[in-house]
Amino acid sequence: PAVVCFSGKRKSGKDFICALLAERLTSEGLEVAIRGVSYPLKEEYAMLNNLDAELLKSDATYKEIYRQKMVEWGENIRRKDPAYFCRAAISNVDPVDVILISDCRRASDIDYFRNRFGNNLRLVRINSDVEVRKSRGWMFTSGVDDAETECALDCYDSWNFQLDNSVNCTPETIPVALSDQMIQISQQIHQILTN
Repeated sequence: PAVVCFSGKRKSGKDFICALLAERLTSEGLEVAIRGVSYPLKEEYAMLNNLDAELLKSDATYKEIYRQKMVEWGENIRRKDPAYFCRAAISNVDPVDVILISDCRRASDIDYFRNRFGNNLRLVRINSDVEVRKSRGWMFTSGVDDAETECALDCYDSWNFQLDNSVNCTPETIPVALSDQMIQISQQIHQILTN
């Protein structure tokens, strides 16, 4: 499959952009799966702590209550096995044309997917102004926003695409520049699949 890994700060719009791209690719006849490196982390953490895994995977306030302890728990596992959650994220994916990874957060995530998928991988960084992120509900949280999970890829410079998602919009009102970049990503995916 073609694989697209997305990275960005909290409330930058990673899930929104993934959903937009998935919708576009599906309309073009491709089978798409969206996975997150954090999905298996949240599922395991929820099971161990008797929490609601689906709420932890959403943008709900529920997730923010548990985020810091969940991050610490996940970091302990990653120290022992950096690819643990990456492997788990794609372990049960049905055969599809495209896998969208919604939340790469560190170089070891990118290394895992690059080693696994090679030239079929594309990397996308989603940027969004702080004020726009605040309007989406972001507020700086010490121990979260200054931790590796949010900052490890800040200096990474080998993105295939950098998208500016600094406009609050709906799928019907996305800015032309963002739409154009989505078309470019789609074109590269089709090139991967035809090679």
